Amino acid sequence: MVISNSAPILAATQEPQRTKQTTLPAAVRQQRIFELVRQDGYVRVSELAKHFGISQMSARRDLDSLSRQGLIQRSQGAAVALSAEAASNGHGGLSDADMRELQYETRRRRQIAAKQSIARSAAVLLSSDDNIALDVGSSVLTLARELSKHAGMHVFTNHLRVASLLAGSRCVVLMPGGIVRAQELSICGEQAVKDTAQRWFSKAFIGLSGLTEDGGFDSSPEDTLVKHAYIKHADQVILLCDSSKFGKRSLVRACALDEIDVLITDSPPPRALAAALAAASVKVLVAN
Repeated sequence: MVISNSAPILAATQEPQRTKQTTLPAAVRQQRIFELVRQDGYVRVSELAKHFGISQMSARRDLDSLSRQGLIQRSQGAAVALSAEAASNGHGGLSDADMRELQYETRRRRQIAAKQSIARSAAVLLSSDDNIALDVGSSVLTLARELSKHAGMHVFTNHLRVASLLAGSRCVVLMPGGIVRAQELSICGEQAVKDTAQRWFSKAFIGLSGLTEDGGFDSSPEDTLVKHAYIKHADQVILLCDSSKFGKRSLVRACALDEIDVLITDSPPPRALAAALAAASVKVLVAN
């Protein structure tokens, strides 16, 4: 038995046991590890091994299992919680950059159903005559999977994962030059911004790390510079943003609300954000 997102989790108010355990089933042990990470924000493999009376290899396997399910973020010899609060506390001596950015694969697994609904709703807005820009991010990557049917569409992207996915499709795929950023496999830098600024797009699909009444936020200053070029050189800017990002801020303010034409999301925004979006004339589409 392996813990999953649908498996019962210990209540947040229940204090996880700290006594040494030697015969716990793996699923029960993983539930308790999850609660320890969520409560403390950070745990080390060595501490888990001692706490539960298991080998460090077993502790690593438990953390890897929880990470694959998108419940925690793995780091070298440790794990951290995915909450914004934990990311801001700097637990365990991790660098600020590590704490700011969730690992790409972990984020990809979160809100999968929501991202798929958003991507399908976005694909409906497209025609084969469109000349589009696809930004960096898991929501935009999910949209790319919907584009194989659009023969002849020109797609410009600084996202290597998107380019690789569409390389075998009937779309014409274009990329800027620049520096490869390993965390997201994105192309960034001065040359990427310059190449993007020489294009014009009928639609630009943008991803963000957070959305508040103050605008959209992203975790990467480098990718944000390319994002600015997309926004500036597009007839229509379409933001793909699942509801888990509402009310969250990140390292860089990527755009003002009035720079967004359409927001596609999976749930209506909270009242204050909805009012700010309406004031900025942003059309909100809630995907089914």
